Amino acid sequence: GLVAELRGLLALPNVATNEADIRGNAARLVKLLEQRGIAARMLETPGAPVAVFGERKVKGAKRTLLFYAHFDGQPVGPEAAWKSRPFEPVLRDGRWEDGGKVVPWAEASFPLPDEARIYARSASDDKGPIVALLAAVDALDAAKIPLSANLKVFLEGEEEAGSPHLAATLAAHREALASDLWLFGDGPIDPRGLPRIVLGARGVMAFRLTTYGPATSLHSGHYGNVAPNPGARLASLIASMRKEDGSIAIEGLDAPPPSEAALKLARTAFDTAGMLASAGVGASESGLDYGASILRPALNVTQLLYGGAGAQRNAIDAEAAAGFDLRLVPGMRVDAAKAAIAAHVRKQGYVLLDAPPTAEQRRANPKLARLEWDGEGYPAAVSSPEDLGVARAIEVAREATGGAVRIAPLLGGSLPIAPIGEVLKTPFVIVPIVNADNSQHAPNENLRMKEFRAGIAFYAALLAEAGKGW
Repeated sequence: GLVAELRGLLALPNVATNEADIRGNAARLVKLLEQRGIAARMLETPGAPVAVFGERKVKGAKRTLLFYAHFDGQPVGPEAAWKSRPFEPVLRDGRWEDGGKVVPWAEASFPLPDEARIYARSASDDKGPIVALLAAVDALDAAKIPLSANLKVFLEGEEEAGSPHLAATLAAHREALASDLWLFGDGPIDPRGLPRIVLGARGVMAFRLTTYGPATSLHSGHYGNVAPNPGARLASLIASMRKEDGSIAIEGLDAPPPSEAALKLARTAFDTAGMLASAGVGASESGLDYGASILRPALNVTQLLYGGAGAQRNAIDAEAAAGFDLRLVPGMRVDAAKAAIAAHVRKQGYVLLDAPPTAEQRRANPKLARLEWDGEGYPAAVSSPEDLGVARAIEVAREATGGAVRIAPLLGGSLPIAPIGEVLKTPFVIVPIVNADNSQHAPNENLRMKEFRAGIAFYAALLAEAGKGW
């Protein structure tokens, strides 16, 4: 049955960096698609991990929907933090934090109760949604309800590695992947338990900034006011980059203001009070509600390194470093952001280096710093709610959920999906189905049956209706 298929898939290790495991998962997925009358094959792209492609043509269909999910997973992290082995799916009658007990599979009664959860790596991110799509196709076939559009399926094997080859894969298989609308099965539903459609995600780029002082640690009494203090200089640089409300003070690192339509959607898309309370936060840094906050770019300090851990030392150290990530909104380019950040540091009087300073550089320049970019980064991606396919998906979602669905104009987090618009010029919607407390990327990842079951129905409604009328 369906749960047996999900269990079998979850038992396959799928860490993105293990090529053999990724290929083994792809082979299993090809079989699962073929069992539904979906012609399937592996997609090979030079230098890239294997992907999976499936297609079912529908007689008389005028539109093509493409379902995307990824089958690779995050590293499992410290196994000691898992309550069960990450690649041995375990059934519990509730959340383990709430005392949910293990139910041996031999004793499970089907259909599984709403509160039951399956624990395994990738249960929610994204193997659960993949199996939910297969179940939706099964349900429509059993009810003799035709698909409303040709269906294509594209399953990626390196999303958790940042999708560095996605653009090349899309370009290499442009014809096969041509469609009218992508449906993304990634991410969680609204934390309030409400169904959700998301129209975009912020982009991201990460970097490290190092400031330099003396060539070695010095006594802070003998050299205070004499040797440049890299910790203080770094703090001053950070303060020059961000305003009190978290907005960015770097010239050239701005973004077009969000549209009124996006702001209107954002007001009802997110539970600001709940998001703040669950994070233990009294008020948003921006002073705005949650939705309006994430429609702005964010420069986040993610690491501070100076002086070492443990007891305080009376010393001026040789260097200080900070890690940052920048969340980009639509209209911002990664290359322009990098240039603006570098120009800002130089404007504060620093000479920028691409390696630790030499003795000669230290003598010649009173203010030295280094910028290191962590990978390529990628821009935001967003669809317009006025696009015909997007509007139709929203209409179907509202009908299918009795108006409960929330339409989010942008996710605060990032997904490397910009190449879809850049390479294929295809609009998309993100249609998550898994419980918000699923612990994706963390130990004890899980999938609750209540949301899994509702997700199957949601996907079935989209497959049956979203291809009509536009």
